[in-house]
Amino acid sequence: MSEMVEVRAVVRLEMLDRVVRRLKECGVPRQTVTRVHAVGAGADPAMSRFSFHEGSAYADKAQVQFICGSDRCDMFCEIIAKSAHTGRQGDGIISVHPVASVVKIRTGAEGLEALA
Repeated sequence: MSEMVEVRAVVRLEMLDRVVRRLKECGVPRQTVTRVHAVGAGADPAMSRFSFHEGSAYADKAQVQFICGSDRCDMFCEIIAKSAHTGRQGDGIISVHPVASVVKIRTGAEGLEALA
């Protein structure tokens, strides 16, 4: 069985649709998208605001995450990087994390079968 990884990408809101569509076209059937605040040096100065609550500048971003086989991870990361790229500060970041197991709650399917 192929090892599984979780891919997380924080991208600009205006690039989200392109990223999600390209990933779906290339074989990622399920993605979770969350609105997040990027705080600190990585925030695009032109798009950031100061928050008294956060205590620093922040920018609204989207986090896309999904689980896939490690054999396809590099391809998906490249798709994200190309789809989200503008060349400006604050384009985002991609991280990859090992996943020990996955179980589909409805069917009990495990591993990569749970992702289908």
